[in-house]
Amino acid sequence: MSELALRPLPLHRRIFRFLLVGWNFLVIYLSYKRVQRSSLTGPGRDAAYSEVHRKSAERIYRLAARMEGLLIKTCQFISSRADVAPPEYVAVLGRLQDRVPPRPFAEIEAQVERELGARPDELFAEFARRPVASASLAQVHRARTKDGRDVAVKVQYPGIERVVETDLRNLSILVRLLARLEPNFDFRVLMDEVRKYTPRELDFVREGHNAERIARDLAHRSDVAVPTVLWEYTARRVLTTEFIEGTKISDIPALLERGIDPNQVALIMTEAYCEQILVHGFFHADPHPGNLLVLPGPVVVFIDFGLCKDLPEDFRVNYARLTVAIMQQDDAAMARAFRALGFETKSQDPGSLIALGHAFFDSIGPEQRPYVDADVMPEVNERLARILNQNPVQRIPPDILMIFRVLGLMSGLQRRLDSRVNMFDTIGPYARREAGPFPDLAGEAAG
Repeated sequence: MSELALRPLPLHRRIFRFLLVGWNFLVIYLSYKRVQRSSLTGPGRDAAYSEVHRKSAERIYRLAARMEGLLIKTCQFISSRADVAPPEYVAVLGRLQDRVPPRPFAEIEAQVERELGARPDELFAEFARRPVASASLAQVHRARTKDGRDVAVKVQYPGIERVVETDLRNLSILVRLLARLEPNFDFRVLMDEVRKYTPRELDFVREGHNAERIARDLAHRSDVAVPTVLWEYTARRVLTTEFIEGTKISDIPALLERGIDPNQVALIMTEAYCEQILVHGFFHADPHPGNLLVLPGPVVVFIDFGLCKDLPEDFRVNYARLTVAIMQQDDAAMARAFRALGFETKSQDPGSLIALGHAFFDSIGPEQRPYVDADVMPEVNERLARILNQNPVQRIPPDILMIFRVLGLMSGLQRRLDSRVNMFDTIGPYARREAGPFPDLAGEAAG
């Protein structure tokens, strides 16, 4: 049995957290329903939605800052989707990317001593009392080893395992409730994946091995960096790596001030993910702005490897085939690739799968932008919903969800960077090389 299961929060705290989240969920839901059912039209309706967005974002921010844990990670994800999330959410929740209220140093000091057997001032020549970053599950302190190496010490918040376990249960209940109230917003499959992967982020030894694996995979690239792990100062709840002082990838003014071309940064990021997903089948799955830094060159620095995904080999190849089929707008190949990946629809008619493939293609618009084209998305969503209502997708393979997460977060970053990267020109060579020849499956038609 896992440590999470052995150490639940006291019952009164679990109930309190559920009621607090549930109440805020209800207030926000009713606020949107009120505008949805109003007689407002045009600019008046837009202004009403903007006000609800702002108030809801502020409410969520206050709730997450108070409760910490999984709610902060959710806010980080929403604020990273500048391509689709309302700007009010991006602006307000973006404050939680790496500026979560830190824990008192005494708690951090005690956690280090429990995990490494000595206090920070005994282990290190210098150890800053104020963190350089504080996030949902841990905070990072700058330190210097006794042999003179500058390091980043990531310390997990004491007791956060129990908070995460409670939040996972509470959010699962609310996601099921939302699916009943609004069938078009059924996130149960995604929640299952969150329940599977979030506890793994609490094992910093695993995170250290993840970092080393990706560092090996991308070692041939001089434009990508991964901090070195110092295992002598690492345990399950403390991770120590070399300290790299870079510019946050979303800080465009700072990039420009340092003579760094944001579009070149976007290209490096895209190529690095193409290689991780399509070539190696193992990838950093949390590219929000707080986890990507930039050095002059430019060099993109990946940090925080708690959330990584290892794809089965046949899935990796079939995903490459799907990518090629979408780029070529080959309906029959799209249907074959979707089914090979594990997608299932209510009927055998491949029309819904083909429509899904076309939606991916159409979402980046005629210019093949590297982020979702907000101008075309309403029409794309309406057309897709009409087809899916006739023949719904009944099974989405769990392995695809982390890829969708990365694509979504990257889309938001590409928009912030005002990227001009041509997605098909960049992805195409990787996908075509890894896809190989398509299997000739008789009887599969475009419908």
